[in-house]
Amino acid sequence: MNTIKITRRKEVSSSTMYNVLYILPLAMLICAFIVASPVELLEGIALIYKANDILLTDYLLIAGVGATLLNAASVIFINLWLLRRLDFKPNGVIIAALFLLAGFSFMGKNLFNIWPFYLGGYLYSKYHQMPYKNVVIINMFSTALSPLVSLIGESMSHNMIYGIIIMAVVGGFIGFIMPTVSSHIVTLHAGYNLYNMGTAAGFVGMIVYSIIDESSIFVESNSSLLTYNDWRLVTFFVLYCIVLIGVGYRINEKTFKGYRRLLGHSGRIVTDMIKQDGFGLSLVNMGILGLLCIGFVLSLDGHFNGPTVAAMFTVIGFGSFGKHPMNVWPIVLGVLLGWQLFGVDAPTSTLIISALFGTTLAPIAGEYGALWGILAGVLHATFIQNVGALHGGIVLYNNGLSGGIIAAVLIPIIDAFKKENKS
Repeated sequence: MNTIKITRRKEVSSSTMYNVLYILPLAMLICAFIVASPVELLEGIALIYKANDILLTDYLLIAGVGATLLNAASVIFINLWLLRRLDFKPNGVIIAALFLLAGFSFMGKNLFNIWPFYLGGYLYSKYHQMPYKNVVIINMFSTALSPLVSLIGESMSHNMIYGIIIMAVVGGFIGFIMPTVSSHIVTLHAGYNLYNMGTAAGFVGMIVYSIIDESSIFVESNSSLLTYNDWRLVTFFVLYCIVLIGVGYRINEKTFKGYRRLLGHSGRIVTDMIKQDGFGLSLVNMGILGLLCIGFVLSLDGHFNGPTVAAMFTVIGFGSFGKHPMNVWPIVLGVLLGWQLFGVDAPTSTLIISALFGTTLAPIAGEYGALWGILAGVLHATFIQNVGALHGGIVLYNNGLSGGIIAAVLIPIIDAFKKENKS
């Protein structure tokens, strides 16, 4: 009789997982005080809080490396504190949300413009008599519309108290409705778009922007980005990715065993790699994806500006929730091909951002194969150039909106060409 050997993975405690997650904000905080003086940090944070945060707002350009790292560290710290207080054990979607917040703290999110969404989620939980724990993750993702709060704050700067009230009402309303809106939107793309909140927030943002566009509020887009690499920052990212791989290797009992299985996941929502493959291998995957992102940016002679860093951290975070090298490369290649085929006239940074964020469509490549993934990337390369005009830049997850619409159209087309096995 043949016996099947079942390998049981060692359970990782919640405390250990949080200790690993604290590495990033602690390292950011230390580096912030190394590269800038306290006065420079305060001045930079003030500039960040005064920005309108409309796409694309590069905090590294307007506030400097130190203040941007401090901003990111503060956003991560407060969310980690909240998660621990609510007694969460980290899983794939939680880590994806944390890294999404970390990344966009380089280009549009700060403590000043994200709090109303949490307030709205809290009121939603009270209204429906459910634990706030049930909606806080959605709140973290719904900060996609934080530029709207910043825009209100900027337009009401002459009366700060009145402005804060309006920010609380508008941002709170969005935070209140997003749990329901996002749950309905996921059926639109059938889980083939990893940035579901990008699609949900995008549709809400389109409606809100149409109202703003007819009002007297002026929405000024931002196009200035950092055009050089601060090698201190690049070194920080490389070292952090190496730490992720090293810590993951150690947690996985000093082996990479099981990683090949992880590479076989389609990535379709919900693919929680922490539950399916373990915390250690998820960290390894995140670190590898991070190094690949860094290599991709440098190979195109790109720059690590705010949006590029946001894209990189998003890919790293979703390395615990659907992405891995085998399902992201067809999307990236497709975006590159799309730019060549259609002669897209845009800066290199835009290409890099589109390619990295475009990996929201990785489940298509994972489920249907590389060729369909490449086609999805080609479509994304063209559509992403136009979708921003629909919401005026008030939605940070622009690629999530593009990915959701592409998946909603492409998946039925793919199914139309599939032959059913009638045997």
